[in-house]
Amino acid sequence: MTCIFIYNPESGKGRIKKRVPYIIQTLKRKYSTVDIHETKSKEDCIKASIDACGKYNAIIFSGGDGTFNDITCGVSSQDKRPILGYIPTGTVNDIAKNLKISRNIKKALKIILKGGYIKHDVGKINDTFFMYVAAVGTFSSVSYRTKRKTKKILGRLAYAFDGMNDLINPKITKVTVRCNDRSYISDAPLILILNSKSIGGVVFNRHGHLNDGKFDLMIVRNSRHNGLINIFRMIITGIFRKNVDNKAVKHIKTSKIHVELQDDATWCVDGEAGPSGNVYIENLHEHLDIYAPLKNNHPKSKYFD
Repeated sequence: MTCIFIYNPESGKGRIKKRVPYIIQTLKRKYSTVDIHETKSKEDCIKASIDACGKYNAIIFSGGDGTFNDITCGVSSQDKRPILGYIPTGTVNDIAKNLKISRNIKKALKIILKGGYIKHDVGKINDTFFMYVAAVGTFSSVSYRTKRKTKKILGRLAYAFDGMNDLINPKITKVTVRCNDRSYISDAPLILILNSKSIGGVVFNRHGHLNDGKFDLMIVRNSRHNGLINIFRMIITGIFRKNVDNKAVKHIKTSKIHVELQDDATWCVDGEAGPSGNVYIENLHEHLDIYAPLKNNHPKSKYFD
């Protein structure tokens, strides 16, 4: 078996560089060939993952949620898709939490060596792909607005400081959402299309499912303070209740979504800037194979079958 190790040298304050020799040595216990690629940019990471398809049995990669999105975009576009192995080294690591993969490099490698895997749904938004979230509205741009240097210094606090801008000037977007043969028209401070239990490290979609072929669509309703109150209500009620559909948010399970925006607002896709304006989103059911911890031949995470 062969693999390539792709890693983001800037992820997680750059500590991964010192661990690369150990990672390669460990991977050689499973793979006869272990090639290395240090990414130079988002585009470089996507290209490296595309080039690896059909050439390697596995793509092992290290980085944060943005790096996971880059790998997803590259591999999902190909017919031959290697199995993925993830070593999380980012600031938040929402996807790693979904998969129950430890941030401890030794433990993450142990999962890869054991070889158990799950099938994961992938989202497609217009012509690109995403792993766990597409969002537009208040707070949605915080993750890609926050400067890398600030994240290196402050970690998660960097997102909190940047989010103060949206607290002062929350956004309201006029939207038309079409799904499940119905239309929903509203002024929404925030729209989330989730394939995840958490966003920004906050677990509020506790009962979401990640390979059932459907998204959790959440349309936050407008309210006082341009919807800020309802955004916080969604987070709180989502933590403690199975059904988050209430006065604060419209919650819909669906596999295909058309969203029309009154303006050309930019979508946040897995923490990165995505397309602007109107989008068509679909769920690609069980599109990727990913090494994950298993217990009695079943995923440890309850968010998978």
